[in-house]
Amino acid sequence: MAKKFGNDYRFWIKTTGETPEFVHIKGQTSTKVSRQGSEVDTSSKDDYPYGTSGGGTKKVTLTLQIFSDLPDTGFETLEDASKSLTSEPIEVQIRKGGAAGGESDIVWHAIMNMTQFDTDYPLNGVVTCDFQLTLAAAPIVDKLA
Repeated sequence: MAKKFGNDYRFWIKTTGETPEFVHIKGQTSTKVSRQGSEVDTSSKDDYPYGTSGGGTKKVTLTLQIFSDLPDTGFETLEDASKSLTSEPIEVQIRKGGAAGGESDIVWHAIMNMTQFDTDYPLNGVVTCDFQLTLAAAPIVDKLA
């Protein structure tokens, strides 16, 4: 068994236009995939005094923080999605293998909706962008390594 280092995993986004392609976003600092299941109450009088529950549907969010490193086609695609009035889903991946990660390195692949995009302009600091995506459909690929 080997420990996994986050440095090797990069967020990729499918660009729009005549020849869409997956590109990684420059300036990435951290990426997080969060899975939270809803709770379904299964308690009955027979369970008293304890409550029981089962797992319901899963809410999956992906959050990413970047230090802006422009120009960057991937960042422009993200920024456009954050400003879109139509809220078209975007296709994203996380690949191991760093910036050279290929299709065989995909550990996360999903169609997602942009739900949050924050930009911080600190005094004497690097401009950072944080964004959050939620599933538009079940993940295509979802594995650790």
